[in-house]
Amino acid sequence: MAIITLEYNTRNEIAKKTIEYILSLGMFRVKAATNTVTTKKTALDKAIEELETGKTVLCENFDDYLKKVNYEAN
Repeated sequence: MAIITLEYNTRNEIAKKTIEYILSLGMFRVKAATNTVTTKKTALDKAIEELETGKTVLCENFDDYLKKVNYEAN
């Protein structure tokens, strides 16, 4: 038996009617239906998460930052 995964916009009426038609044929079954949307975390989302979990470093100024990242000027 083959498995096909379909991804479609649930607000698209043509897509919804097409899925309904395919299922009405009786030859197919829905194994699992989910209505969740997965989103990719942006850099801003990651930064906010780090701030909320305390994974940040507070620097007084740029020189303090350079010391904390172990940067030595040439």
